[in-house]
Amino acid sequence: MSLIKIGIIVEMFLFVGVFFWVMKLNSKQARQPSLSKKTIKNLKF
Repeated sequence: MSLIKIGIIVEMFLFVGVFFWVMKLNSKQARQPSLSKKTIKNLKF
């Protein structure tokens, strides 16, 4: 019984880890190079 519970917990952690990893990869690909705060401060409008 406890072995089954441990297995379920491990599966859940793996699922969450893969989910966050995929989200991280997607955000890296879709992200445009953003201006740093220092650059924004130096811009004069």
